[in-house]
Amino acid sequence: MRLRQTIQEISGMKYMTDSLNVLSPIGKNYLFDLPFLTSKDEIEAVLNETEAVVDLLNENTRENILNLLYNKIMQLRDISGTIRRLESGIVLNDIEFFEIKHFAILSEYIRETILNLSLSCIQIPDLTYVIQILDPENKRISHFYIYDQYSVLLTDLRERLKFSLQNETVAENLRFETELEEDRIRKELSQKLSEHFLEIKQALTEIARLDVLLAKGIQACAMNLSRPAIGLNETAYSGLFHPEIKYLLSKQQKNFQPVDISIPQSPTVITGANMSGKSVTLQSVALAQMMAQFGFYVPAESAIIAPVEEIVVSVGEAVNEFSGLSSFAAEMLRLNDMIENAHNHVSQLVLIDEPARTTNPKEGNAIVCGIVDFMKQYQVRSLITTHYSMDMNCRKLRVKGFTPRGSNEKMTVQNINNYIDYSLEETNETEVPQEAIKIAEIVGVDSELIEYAKNYLKR
Repeated sequence: MRLRQTIQEISGMKYMTDSLNVLSPIGKNYLFDLPFLTSKDEIEAVLNETEAVVDLLNENTRENILNLLYNKIMQLRDISGTIRRLESGIVLNDIEFFEIKHFAILSEYIRETILNLSLSCIQIPDLTYVIQILDPENKRISHFYIYDQYSVLLTDLRERLKFSLQNETVAENLRFETELEEDRIRKELSQKLSEHFLEIKQALTEIARLDVLLAKGIQACAMNLSRPAIGLNETAYSGLFHPEIKYLLSKQQKNFQPVDISIPQSPTVITGANMSGKSVTLQSVALAQMMAQFGFYVPAESAIIAPVEEIVVSVGEAVNEFSGLSSFAAEMLRLNDMIENAHNHVSQLVLIDEPARTTNPKEGNAIVCGIVDFMKQYQVRSLITTHYSMDMNCRKLRVKGFTPRGSNEKMTVQNINNYIDYSLEETNETEVPQEAIKIAEIVGVDSELIEYAKNYLKR
């Protein structure tokens, strides 16, 4: 799985990638092609690189050097097509020679800067010889033509051409000979450069990786993300938050309340009223797990995360991947992914928001209990939110929900968040919180209907 595949699947992933200040086209291509890492050692290695950049960014004395580095990275073009032509033995044209020369000059500046910054995780090959091939005047100017220095014959032909313009026949013959010599030189230059295409290709990849790495470090500092510890059996977050939702709330002068949560190698059921943040908690967990396994810092004060091979998410309306299916049918087919993974001993994190909520309560409750039993049997690390009562032996968390305040402020739709405690607590209750009528009153449902509902609740 590549990063580009997760952007529409995981809530907040597009926001996080859009907020990365990747400066070059090659960097953007590298970013979206990042692999989903499942090995603890691989994840740790990438996080070590990000940490090195974060440490570098926190050194205020390097700011001017970094700004110059950013400027050079912004000038980079994607020359991968030219490199492929070089690798294939095709004779390049003058524009392609210019592209390689321009890139090689920038690459050398960036390589020297990286050495000066002691950022040893980036290994850019030395392209000095490539520059010498394309810059016989040694001016380090991003400009290219077939220089006189390439051939004594070419120099002579060009000089003779200057003094033969009065004789069109002679001039035409000299132009033809000049073009032949220039084509011979292009072929010779292409041959010389083809011997170094691997170094050019590696330099392009390493600078793209540097671009992404710098963007990840800047994002981590700007958003107060933290480096996760990578565990084997335990996943736990302190101060977990969802950056996109936090940002949207801040635009409304509202605060996002982070949560603490641990996820053992077994199912956990989360209950709570509507609007109490259950879905957001699942979305935040999915985003953090995904970010960690792509080598990013995560949105939490601290985190320890156990890598998995698959993340199965069913949050909000089930994604209908099959035309014509109801949301319930599509949700059930999504659950089949989890079941198949479990049967095949694939390690996974399963996050399901109110399964079977669109069917009748009796069957819906049975399906939820069946899901929990299955996950207990196969020891699936999972979070399941529900409104159904759960009279069964499993780990349960409850959103604390509505809390009284000392002020006389009237609770409204606009300020309701001020009256909800989104933190989670362990519970042994079999009944789910009954706060739906309270929410209906807050949002302004007619009082007569509210009274009818309360009468039925009392029975």
